[in-house]
Order: sequence, then C-alpha cells, then structure tokens
Amino acid sequence: MENDKRQMEKDFQSFFTVNFPKVKNFARKLLKSDEDAEDVAQDVFCKLWQQPEMWQHPNDKLDGYIFVTTRNIILNMFKHQRIEQEYQASFAENAILCEIIEDDQALKDIYYKELLMILRLVLTKMPERRRMIFEASRFQGLSNKDIAEKLGVSIRTVEHQIYLALIDLKKILLFLVFFSSLLSSIMVLVVFKV
Repeated sequence: MENDKRQMEKDFQSFFTVNFPKVKNFARKLLKSDEDAEDVAQDVFCKLWQQPEMWQHPNDKLDGYIFVTTRNIILNMFKHQRIEQEYQASFAENAILCEIIEDDQALKDIYYKELLMILRLVLTKMPERRRMIFEASRFQGLSNKDIAEKLGVSIRTVEHQIYLALIDLKKILLFLVFFSSLLSSIMVLVVFKV
C-alpha cells in the first residue's frame, strides 16, 4: 500500500514536470501575470491530483481537459474580480450616501431652507388679502382679533382666510412628501442597484 502511494506520487511528479510549464504558459497568455499564472497552474494540478484516473492513464483528451480546466479557473477569477470591483464601487457609493445622511444637521438645514423657499413661493401665489392675513397670524404672531381690527374685516373672515391658506400649504406639502418619497425610492434603486 505504501509502495503504491509512493509510485503514485512519483508518477504525478513526472506528469507535473512535463505539463506544468505548458499550463503556466497558457495561463500567462490569458492573465498577463506570472504570479497569477503560477497560482492557476497550481490549482489545475491540485484538481488533477484528486483525479488520478485522468493522469495515470493519459490519453489524447487529457490536454484538452487540462486547458479547459485552466480556462475555467481563469474565467472564475475574472468573474470574482468583477464581482469584487462591483462590490467595492457599491460600497464606496453607500459610504458616501451614509456620510451625507449621517450629517443630519446639514440635511435638516437644507430641508428647512427648501421648505422656507417653497412656503414663500406658495405665499406669493395666494390672493394678497389671504397672504397678508396668514403672514400676520403666523409670522407676526398677531391674534385673529388683532388682524381683523387692523384690516377692518370680521374675525370669521380672518379664520376662513387662514384656513384656506393652510389648505393651500397642505396641498403643496403633500405633493412634496409624495415626490420626495418617490425620489428617495428612485435613489435607493440607483444606489443599491436593486
């Protein structure tokens, strides 16, 4: 049994010595790297070692099998490298996104400024009396009674105009919430390539 094992090792060593340079050269042509070609050739012969029936009784199909195995190992390397590069690119994108999101105060400032700009825009589109009543109520802190006296209208008119102004603002805010959630979903799909 021990002699059979030694003989098997000796046979494989002879097979290895004859074929290793061919496999390594083939791999080098595809990989353009001596170290990678050496690694691939070693992988090929490790696989062959586990299949003694292939190399103990070589036939004319053995060379084809060796080169197909070499090619497959190289293709798997390329596939793995591509996946690794895609992961690294995705990781970089996610890191940037997380960095932006973690700076919560900056985002809050941006959102606050955007909301103020939208609020001002909506106010400029309102009828002038409604805008004046809303600004007096919300920005100047006047009571409904004070606004009514200042503008010479009833308290009920002031309340109704504030109500209408709030409805206009709520419509815009609902649209913005819908639009921003839609935009966020699109960004998630783009960033994470779902």
